[in-house]
Amino acid sequence: MESQAVRRRENVSVGLMIAATLLAAGTIALIWLVAVPFGPIVCPAIDPAPRHCQQGHRVDNATIATVAVAGVYVVTMLFALVGSLRRRSVVIAGVTVLAVSPIAAYLFVAWMG
Repeated sequence: MESQAVRRRENVSVGLMIAATLLAAGTIALIWLVAVPFGPIVCPAIDPAPRHCQQGHRVDNATIATVAVAGVYVVTMLFALVGSLRRRSVVIAGVTVLAVSPIAAYLFVAWMG
């Protein structure tokens, strides 16, 4: 009976770990391959330009967003690897945060100023 519970925990954790890894990697790729190089499509022709139109400011925000996504990923993976069945809700919450993070990270990097 105990081996079934362990097997069930491993299956759930592996699936959640794969989801967390794909979401974190996809978000970081989105940040550095889309949000930083391209950013906003239209910027007003004023001097000085708004901060979100400056490449350096987007790089600073991208670094912050990357650290935040990596932090959520590490905490999620720690709970998935060493957590019990009762901590599964924390892993699900981490995966949910990682699922929302591409949108939030893009808006933060490309448009926050």
